Amino acid sequence: MTKVIYQRTGGALGQEINISVDLASLPASETHNLMTLIGQSDFFAIPENLAAQSTPDEFQYTITVEAERSKHTIHTSDTTMPNSLRPLLNELTMLAATE
Repeated sequence: MTKVIYQRTGGALGQEINISVDLASLPASETHNLMTLIGQSDFFAIPENLAAQSTPDEFQYTITVEAERSKHTIHTSDTTMPNSLRPLLNELTMLAATE
């Protein structure tokens, strides 16, 4: 079982997003897509706290992935986010918009 918890806070309008997704509850194609994006981002190798140097009015992100015996959380922002993480965050933001 893999679970993804995603939170986006901040921004000029303060539009907060909170979503918790059990990948087993999604269609197989969506599960495969999210697992691919997690792998391509090298999620479990990204340092935990990248948000320490954020600027005002930008989004702050907290992403936790629980996969079998592994659990990793990343705190980042628009300016500190690694490029490899952006596709995963975009997908999670779109997924949250459909709920």
